[in-house]
Amino acid sequence: MKLELHEQVAIVTGGGQGLGAAIARTLATAGARIVVNDINPDRAERVASEIRQAGGEAIGVAADVSSKFQCVHLVETARAQWGRLDILINNAGVAPAVPILKMDEWDWDRCLGVNLKGTFMMSQLAGRVMADENRARGGVIVNIAAPAGTAPPLLHHAAYSASKAGVVGFARECAREFAAYGIRVNTVLPGMIDTPPVARAVAGPDGLAGWQAEIPLGRLGDPQEVANVVLFLCSTASSYMTGSSVTVAGGQVMP
Repeated sequence: MKLELHEQVAIVTGGGQGLGAAIARTLATAGARIVVNDINPDRAERVASEIRQAGGEAIGVAADVSSKFQCVHLVETARAQWGRLDILINNAGVAPAVPILKMDEWDWDRCLGVNLKGTFMMSQLAGRVMADENRARGGVIVNIAAPAGTAPPLLHHAAYSASKAGVVGFARECAREFAAYGIRVNTVLPGMIDTPPVARAVAGPDGLAGWQAEIPLGRLGDPQEVANVVLFLCSTASSYMTGSSVTVAGGQVMP
């Protein structure tokens, strides 16, 4: 089984650190040309530079995916650089930890703006390009959601859980509508992965041990383990998969 993406162009939102950076590097290793997006320009360029130093092709593009104008800029930059767009990874996300009774409207709007509205706008814009220009080869969209969107939610993460549940439902609708254009849409639901946000979440006495005790495999996941699944979904090895949600959580969540 070959997981090759030779000369395909991929946008990875939230690709400047953690899981997004691992996905960007992995797709680049498979031959894809990567647009590394992050709201922080230094993070985006750092990952893009690492890919180039390893022999790949990548550019960093700063954009806030909750802004329609900036989403348009991101997609158009990819097309201007390489003349095509084949893959979209909707990974950008925020996860405010605020009890519902103390949450203000800004927390809610910001979380859904990035996690759900951003996924909608990027999928719509990329889908239009793929439908109009990729008739022969189609395209791939992979959304990064979370078990919190479908399983018992994380305490004090109401906006995050709601946004990720929305991503799962939206992705299924995209899969139905985009299939006519040869565009496949799938979702990955990572569990507790060893990334900066998770490190903050498990900080404190016995925090990590407590989480590991709830995971049948007994450890946090490595970002590479999620990136490998994303690569599979982007490749022709998964050519008969669309509308699927794949959980990568060490057995912590068993749908």
